[in-house]
Amino acid sequence: MYLELIGLYVYSYLAGSIPTPYIIAKVVKGIDLRQYGSGNVGGSNVIQQLGKGWVAPLALVEFLLKGLSPVVLGFILRASPLFLIAPLLALAGNNWSVFLRFQGGRGLMVVCGMLIALVPLLFVIGIAVYLIGWRISRSSAVWALTAVGLLPIIAFVTGGYLVVDWLGLLAGLSGETLTPVPLGEVVGISWFCLVILVIVILKRTLSNSMAFPMEMSKRKVLFNRVFRDRDFDDRTAWLSRGPE
Repeated sequence: MYLELIGLYVYSYLAGSIPTPYIIAKVVKGIDLRQYGSGNVGGSNVIQQLGKGWVAPLALVEFLLKGLSPVVLGFILRASPLFLIAPLLALAGNNWSVFLRFQGGRGLMVVCGMLIALVPLLFVIGIAVYLIGWRISRSSAVWALTAVGLLPIIAFVTGGYLVVDWLGLLAGLSGETLTPVPLGEVVGISWFCLVILVIVILKRTLSNSMAFPMEMSKRKVLFNRVFRDRDFDDRTAWLSRGPE
């Protein structure tokens, strides 16, 4: 069992570490994403530098390989609840890739993949919060953080009826008795989502460089990084950056 878990952990981190956006940008345009725009090795910077047409192949890899496969393999191996560490390691690998000197993306596509595999109804609620907020404010960074931040709360207050026992929910709609999952499992999923939130905030805070713009205070830069996912107040100036 322990050897299977270790193998799953190693696979998850290395799979997460594959820098798909970086590879696509190098092959298609010959550029290093870390030196352009936001510097983020992720979907948003791919769109900015290469266009929306590359989102589909990128999302396919991020969802299936990095987000979904560690969860599915954990189920197949019938590992202990410790298998939940595997998708978190995939997220960490995406954000701090061993192949990019521990730089990377933000991992939101990876989060979507793991939630679809593990708690699909929670994913539906989270994506709905994000899309509604984005539609109103057009602020992607703020509402992505808000949606992720609400996940552990939603997971706990709704319990097994909505979050974990989603197959049971469907059975309940067909007229059968719906029984919630044990409280321990609900709390486990809530903690799992809380760790996701911590990883997301940590990545935003550290970014891919701890160098701060000279003309701004560190407090202002850190605020922008956490809530706006950029260093500058001016979004256009941030996204139009190139190699120095």
